[in-house]
Amino acid sequence: MKKLVCLVMALVMVLAMATVASAEWKFERKIDIVCPWGVGGGADSTIRPMANLLREILGVEVEVVNVEGGSGVTGVEYAYKQPADGYTFMLGTQSLFLADLQGTTSMDFKTEFIPIVKLVHSINIIAGSKIALEEKGVTKFSELIDYINAHPFEVSVGMLTATGVDGLGLQQALEGLDVLEVPYSGGSEMSSALVGGHIDLMITGTDEIRGLIASGDIVPILSLSEQRMKLFPDVECSGELGIESYMAPWRAIFAKTGTPQEAIDALVAAVEEAVQTDTWQEFLVSAAYDEREGFSKGEELLALEESEYQVFTEYLDEQGVLVKNYYE
Repeated sequence: MKKLVCLVMALVMVLAMATVASAEWKFERKIDIVCPWGVGGGADSTIRPMANLLREILGVEVEVVNVEGGSGVTGVEYAYKQPADGYTFMLGTQSLFLADLQGTTSMDFKTEFIPIVKLVHSINIIAGSKIALEEKGVTKFSELIDYINAHPFEVSVGMLTATGVDGLGLQQALEGLDVLEVPYSGGSEMSSALVGGHIDLMITGTDEIRGLIASGDIVPILSLSEQRMKLFPDVECSGELGIESYMAPWRAIFAKTGTPQEAIDALVAAVEEAVQTDTWQEFLVSAAYDEREGFSKGEELLALEESEYQVFTEYLDEQGVLVKNYYE
């Protein structure tokens, strides 16, 4: 009887070891990370340093595949056509959620792609024209609120897309204030207009206009963040003013639904190791991504996706451009 018990225990141990072994995943060939935007843009410049680190950690080639077009949709369609075999992943942002909800993807992005690890989470700011702010005698956002209330529709705000993340953040920050929205097709055009005093304000990412802020031509006046930014300690934040506006772009690696969980776990573990390196931490500081916690995974990341899908659904419905509603 004793021998039988020992034999059973030995078999259990062998089976347990076999289960652990089968749960391990080793990448045997090149990994592709699709970037749905062009070389040199913010998304591309985020994933390339991470790909270099993953290459060193995993010991296989990690290639960034830029497939631009359709505001990211072309890249999504390309990634969707690839096999879910653990060797193709994709970089994504909330702009893909917005595209999904507006019906521009051929599939239901929300169910066909899973965010597996978030890399960076930026902070948007409302910046003002030095010329315009001086003319109005405004030095901070709390003063601007009083000015707008006294001069409805006399303050102009530039923005790239009313149905994007920036548009939502702006709407939240300026809720109840009567301003004049001015659309622009490109960031450089909008920045030039702000520098020249042709518009009063714009919403943008900090990393995109640091040079113009350093020169004094553009003045940050509000950060859409819970606390004041280390980069701009004298600039008011939405949190301290009781303004419920914290929306800003974040970038995460997505996997196609059906990708082996072992492959996902292996990649996430490698990213988790990569974000601890001095190389990555230096990148975060240089790009002003160290202001807000970027890395997240698992249930925390899925909860963020779900929360923002709900917010975007309501926002696009208000704008009259919602095509797909996952919550009806």
